[in-house]
Formats: sequence, C-alpha cells, structure tokens
Amino acid sequence: MLYSNDNPFIPKLGRIINIVNETRDIKTFTIELINQEMEFYPGQFVMITVFGYGEAPFAIASKPGKTRIIEISVRSVGDVSNALHKLGIGSVVGVRGPLGRGFPLNELEDRDIVVIAGGTGLLGVSSLLWYAYFNKDMFNNIYLFYGARTPRDIIKKNDINEWRKKFHVYLSVDRTDGLPWDGYVGFVTDFIDLVEVPRESLYIICGPPMMMKVAYKKLVNKGVDLAHIYVSLERHMKCGIGKCGRCLLSNGLYVCKDGPIFRCDILPEREIE
Repeated sequence: MLYSNDNPFIPKLGRIINIVNETRDIKTFTIELINQEMEFYPGQFVMITVFGYGEAPFAIASKPGKTRIIEISVRSVGDVSNALHKLGIGSVVGVRGPLGRGFPLNELEDRDIVVIAGGTGLLGVSSLLWYAYFNKDMFNNIYLFYGARTPRDIIKKNDINEWRKKFHVYLSVDRTDGLPWDGYVGFVTDFIDLVEVPRESLYIICGPPMMMKVAYKKLVNKGVDLAHIYVSLERHMKCGIGKCGRCLLSNGLYVCKDGPIFRCDILPEREIE
C-alpha cells in the first residue's frame, strides 16, 4: 500500500510523466511513483489527490504487477478530474493504494471469459485484459465486447489493436455522427445475442449503469448462472478503505474494500439496477 508514515489517509507522491488525449474529454495520465513501488492486481484502483482540489478514485488501467509506473484515464466531469486535466507533464499528485480486492483470478483461470464494457467502463477491465494478454495460457477464449457513443469516443485504441492479436474483439458505436466507421452500429449489449460464445463462459460487465442493467438482464434471461456474472460497481467514495460508509451496499459490503468487482450471486439485484 502507498501510505505515508503508515497512515492510510496520507498519500505518497507521484509525478506525471506522460499525457495522452484519448477523446475530447478523456486523458490518460502516466504517473511515476517517487521513490516508491506499487504492486497491484487486476481490477484494483487508486485514490489520486490533486493538491488544493481534492481526491478521487480511478481504476488502474495499465499492466498489473510490481511497478513504479501506473496509468489512469480521466474524464473531465468534476472538480478533481477537471483539475487533473489542467496539469502538465512534471506535475506532482498524491497516490493512495492500491485499493479494493480486484478480480478473483482463481475463479477466472481455465475459463472462457466475456468482457462487456461500455464507454469509460473499458478502463475498469483494462488491467484484467492486460493480465490475460500476458498470461494467455491461464485462460481459454477471451471475448471483448466494447461500445462507445461515436467513433471519436472510442478510447484505448492502441491497446484494443494489441488485444486483437490474442482476443476476440467486437466493437460498436451507438451512432456514427457522419464519421468513418465500418464496424457495428448499435448497442454493445447487442453482442450478447449476436455473438456465439462457449456455454459455460464467465461474464464481466463494466460501464454506465443503464448499459450494465441491460447486459445483466439479457444474461439472466438467457439462463446464465448468477455465479457466472461479475460486475464492476462505482459508488461515491471518500476514504477508499471502508471507514466513511459512503459506498456501503445493502448487503453490508463496501465497494471500496470488498469490491469493486462483485459476483452477482452475492450481490442484491437492486445494486445493479
């Protein structure tokens, strides 16, 4: 854990060493930890502090393992994310984490995996996809269904092109807005009906609430066992370690401490809806 003086509320420092403009309102920041390493697992997240503005949670979107360098992608939607977007290379931020339990890799090994991601939901599963990419012998088939609003809203294009080398990748856009596009036009959840996958596949859903609800309902209606469906939840967080209670679920679990990845047989359906 990256805590200062063993205090879980005081972050360590990291320096921004690269910035990529993914879309009109999303940037990817590469952060190098200062005199510190981090070991994280797929699906974990960090709390990033922009000094003078506050702190917010972001999924780690880079290859998991022990490292000094992590990547986060940030949509400009609030005070902290807007402040992050104004920072440049060389700026220093605070880093707390890794936080959360991430994906249960022991349950995913030797299985067929279907990842359904919408919009920035791709960021919540990127570290898992990189883990599977570099450890492909640990899994069977990997399917990625990813959808964005328009072609210009697709993120992580270079990563997607790399994943195509080992995974079955299906892309969709809700609409083209007159932009060049030779892929599927429609909702990403349509792939649940359009693409044939192995019967006992495990499904991972990450994206906007409505997209997750539709995907979940479609899978349940197809007869998929709830124990074969995983969701990545987002809730308002403050502490990130299960103390403030802001992300408490109706079953007594915390998104920050017990998640953000949950198997649906232990998750009340209303938490998905």
